[in-house]
Amino acid sequence: MPLINVVFNTVAPIFSVIGVAMLLGRYRTLDVRTLSRISIYLFSPALILTNISQSGLGADELSDILLASIAVCIVMAILGSLIAHGLGYDRALASSFALAAFMMNSVNFGLPYIEFAFGAKGLETAVPFTVGQALVAYTVGTYVASRGQSGVGTAVRNVLTIPMPYAFALAMWLNATGHTLPTPIMQASRVLAQGIIPVTLVILGLQLSGAQLNGRWQPIMMATFTRFVIGAAAALGIALLFGLQGMTRQVFIMEASMPAGILSGVLSTEFGGDPEFAAAVILVTTLVSALFLGGLLLLIT
Repeated sequence: MPLINVVFNTVAPIFSVIGVAMLLGRYRTLDVRTLSRISIYLFSPALILTNISQSGLGADELSDILLASIAVCIVMAILGSLIAHGLGYDRALASSFALAAFMMNSVNFGLPYIEFAFGAKGLETAVPFTVGQALVAYTVGTYVASRGQSGVGTAVRNVLTIPMPYAFALAMWLNATGHTLPTPIMQASRVLAQGIIPVTLVILGLQLSGAQLNGRWQPIMMATFTRFVIGAAAALGIALLFGLQGMTRQVFIMEASMPAGILSGVLSTEFGGDPEFAAAVILVTTLVSALFLGGLLLLIT
């Protein structure tokens, strides 16, 4: 059955890597913050530079999906922050709650899922979504994560030190003008870009190896509801607002409804959120996604 294949082909490889990293984390002392920094400052900008500079999508289609993805992420960031504030969470927990609300796992979970469900055409549509989501994640996400323990000034300075927006601007310029960087630089970027998925999965596994769920079920379940139900509803509204049609709309809604992204845990670790809560939400939403995304796929196709 298709849904069984989606679950097996998408979830099984992800949890295999996570499980090995969890075991390693229990028996060896490893510095997860170092891996987080490598992901933020090396692998992520290389991925953006490589993918966007060589994208073959038309400018209009790219801009529509890109702007819609930015819009849905910003809406979910606002809603997540309001919900966390309304529930009276402390600053660190509220920060990671908001991150989980708008940082969906659109790359290493979403892209394989979309490719199986919609084929190569769907995957082509999903790529600009991940770019817009990543842009918000590394700017708004860095600010939100920094607010967990820092003031506004420190949060803004952290945003300015993240290389991803600069890599994005350079990649868009290269794409628009047809210019290319020297071959050694592009080859180095491709090598680095290939490391982001395994490294982020290892980071998640290491975070989960020490995760504590006792007494956290209420915020975890609320974050899961926010990520899936409110996230899907927001995606539907944004898709209608931007006039997305057919497979583009279906892929957009599915991507916006993915489980909480590993990057929410990375940023929580790096900038002072609640990384154990973030890891727990990532785990729970990934498990629940097998059922939720299957049902959502049936509803919109």
